[in-house]
Amino acid sequence: MILAKLVLMDLETLVRQLGNWSEGTGPLHRRLAGGLERVIQHGILLPGTKLPAERNLAEALALSRTTVVTAYNTLRSEGWLESRTGSGTWVAADRVARERSKTNVSATDGASLMNLLLIDDHEMVDFAVATPKPLASLPRSLYTVSPEMQEVLLAERSYMPMGLPALRDGVARYYSSLGLPTTAEQILITSGAQQAISLTASLYLRRGDTVLVENPTYFGALEAFGLAGARIAPLPVGDQHIDPQVLRDRIPATSPRMVYLTPTHHNPTGALMPEGARREVARIAEEFGVPIVEDGTLADMFLESPPPKPIAAFTHSGPILTIGSLSKLYWASLRIGWIRASTAVIEQLARIKSTSDMGCALIPQVIASQLLEAVDVARSMRREQLLSRRNLLMRLLGEHLPEWSFCIPTGGLFLWVKAPGYDTRQFAQFAARYCIALTPGSIFTSDGCFHEYLRIPFLLDEDAMEKGVLRLKQAWEAFRGTASVGARQPVEAVPYVV
Repeated sequence: MILAKLVLMDLETLVRQLGNWSEGTGPLHRRLAGGLERVIQHGILLPGTKLPAERNLAEALALSRTTVVTAYNTLRSEGWLESRTGSGTWVAADRVARERSKTNVSATDGASLMNLLLIDDHEMVDFAVATPKPLASLPRSLYTVSPEMQEVLLAERSYMPMGLPALRDGVARYYSSLGLPTTAEQILITSGAQQAISLTASLYLRRGDTVLVENPTYFGALEAFGLAGARIAPLPVGDQHIDPQVLRDRIPATSPRMVYLTPTHHNPTGALMPEGARREVARIAEEFGVPIVEDGTLADMFLESPPPKPIAAFTHSGPILTIGSLSKLYWASLRIGWIRASTAVIEQLARIKSTSDMGCALIPQVIASQLLEAVDVARSMRREQLLSRRNLLMRLLGEHLPEWSFCIPTGGLFLWVKAPGYDTRQFAQFAARYCIALTPGSIFTSDGCFHEYLRIPFLLDEDAMEKGVLRLKQAWEAFRGTASVGARQPVEAVPYVV
């Protein structure tokens, strides 16, 4: 090993890639060693990569230094790590080479979005993934493909790269009902909103380009833009979303190739952009000609009055692409989304999509077209469900964690909670030992801020919500009591509320 060639793994990156390392049983040092071994096997920690110092990793994970030292020693004894006095600890090459010959691994396995989706522990109270349960009380006929339609599908010989015509028509009617006149030719069907975001990044962004993005924002969008090699320029989000004047000032200052906004029940803050601001953003799109991607994934999840029209409704010529999805309103596993844009842009996006996806599966598209016919009923059902759960979560947090603060969202799926004076990255690691999955605020930003915030969905049923908040209280009290802010040592083994 030539020490001069060692590359230091960034501490925050390593913590993010470790994901939910503390899940499972056994001593914490063994669980941490297992988490580090996984990221080595998956190619995230490469041979020659220098690990953070034990003390620094212990602080980041809210562990004692002894736990990290023991985990490092375990991996050294198993051949995964090497050390030298004065030079630190790094990933050994020989053991990695032997393991690589046995398995096929992916360097993206530790991505933030994947880490959340992989939570699968029946003991875990999931305050991380914002996925509503299916609206199972809708008529089963909406989820069923009729015999007549089955015959049509079996006779179909085309891949339909743009999407099923009946679904494109249905999405066009959906937008027209919102005050945004739309034709089927302006719609491209995608495999959910995440694919839609990735397609817009592929169309507009090249390595080194700048994209203007809300701060904070949906982490799946940040990962898509990062994969495209783009530079992220932040737009601060307030109680009423972004300030259009800040957007106007930032465009000439940063020369962005694209702007990404979620103006309706913003993820994660829940902010709602008023109509006047939407009109101004539409004028800015016309004036500068910069494509604006409006993510309306949560637009149907309003808990009070319906939101204003989409931004695209306020311009005839501004380059605005509008993204939508059925996953949150109806059923996450349906994986049906779309992009609304000019016909020229839709054709470009369809060509990009066809390089990896010749067309979304037709049966889910048939079901989606039927579900869209019941959109008003679905909104009402989801609103009734979410409103009671939002109110319950607010009440429970007020009773058990009164020092935490949040604004009351008028829509969406979560509270944006401030835990003042503490780093929620460390608390999320600590809370996992109480079988609570949390999403710290820093995951929603490209610049590592919002360390005092948590995004907490209000999706659990009443019993699970109450149990979860009681566990949160236990974890928070233990976390705060271990040491002063910024220098705490954790409790290593804890009982939690059953």
